[in-house]
Amino acid sequence: MAEFKTIHTTAGLIAMSQAAATGTPVNLTHMAVGDGAGNAVEPNVNQTTLVREMYRGAINRVYRHISDPTRFVVEMAVPATAGGFTTREAIIYNASGVAFVTSSLSPSYIPSLGEGATADVLVRIEFVASNADVITLQIDPNVAMASQQWVISNVTAATVIPGGTTGQKLIKESNIDGDYKWADEDAAANVVIEPIEEKQTLASGQTIVNLAITTTHGLAVYINGERLANDQWTADPLEETRLTLASSYPENTVFLGVQNEPAGAAAPRLLKYQNLADLDDVEEARHNLGVFSKDDVRQLVPPGIIDHYAGLTPPPGWLVRDGSAISRTAYSQLYSVLGDRFGAGDGFNTFNLPDDRENFDRGWGGPSSGKALGSFQSSSSNALAQFESARNPAGENNASGVENVPANGGWSGWRVTGRSRDGDDHHIRMRNIGVTDPAPRHRYYLPIIKY
Repeated sequence: MAEFKTIHTTAGLIAMSQAAATGTPVNLTHMAVGDGAGNAVEPNVNQTTLVREMYRGAINRVYRHISDPTRFVVEMAVPATAGGFTTREAIIYNASGVAFVTSSLSPSYIPSLGEGATADVLVRIEFVASNADVITLQIDPNVAMASQQWVISNVTAATVIPGGTTGQKLIKESNIDGDYKWADEDAAANVVIEPIEEKQTLASGQTIVNLAITTTHGLAVYINGERLANDQWTADPLEETRLTLASSYPENTVFLGVQNEPAGAAAPRLLKYQNLADLDDVEEARHNLGVFSKDDVRQLVPPGIIDHYAGLTPPPGWLVRDGSAISRTAYSQLYSVLGDRFGAGDGFNTFNLPDDRENFDRGWGGPSSGKALGSFQSSSSNALAQFESARNPAGENNASGVENVPANGGWSGWRVTGRSRDGDDHHIRMRNIGVTDPAPRHRYYLPIIKY
């Protein structure tokens, strides 16, 4: 025998067909539950009554299942006054008294009032309708009992606590249940924390106290009515329910711990004026947030790094390398790198930045190691010369040797003459082609330095 199933009776199937044909919906109004005369029951399509009916009442409600629109749930509340039996069978009747569906139930005992543990019981039966449009959804407000799933699915804060506008918060106006109001976020809030007390009797020589009600956070300690100073007891670093007294007391001394007392030893946290400095481990907090510290940033781009910038003004944290005199105090990190290398400023309050406008940066070391770091080399103007090797014209002096010749066709300076193997006289002569201070192609950017 298949256990715990629900089937349509023949009469129920006929009722659904007639409802589909006439457009008259099926109204399910009552449910009967029984104990099967003490035995399991097998539902059948011709069933009209229960084996032994123990209670019949109005249906609490009929509703569609959340996940399947063709699946319906029928509920009935069995009051505590009708208890004293075990549910094993049920039938749902329509408004005409026709047995619509019949079901075998999981055995569940409903205690009677005299058994000391009673409560209203909700019986729920599910069935699938071939035509969902013919089943009327209904609820009887006189017998309604909400199931946990229904509450989870339908009861929200918006339905229970209506009102308010965007950005507002719900605040209590008093300690009375339900006494609340909607208020703007910046509205002042008065918070009242009730103190919690724990009393113990100390044994002779006892210094360690294990708390059962309170914790050491925000705890004020009293011995025989006198409050101990915070340095007269120590909270356990691992167990928040344990403390150690600085000294022992006679047997039967009264220990009183009061938590949330204004004089309690609760260290405040995240005070606005502290700007996170009151955290136990600032470095760990910064690590958890993925935030660099000032020192971390300086390690990534240390003071004294030079670069070029495509903007008209330097970015934050950078200065223009224009030779300016700046404060040794305000830019102490940069001063520790540059010192007076590029100028001592006023010799006391300021120092100078390098002036690298119109200059090329040059690597230091190697052949330039004889130069001082940060030293300056001026530009030089050098004339470019053109050299010519040719046979001496007829009639010129063909004697081998070096001579200074006057300008002739742009050629001037020294001429070297000699005789080649073929017996001809040749010379090498030089002339200035008029180009001075040559420079490569370049583009202008703002020279900057990190401070």
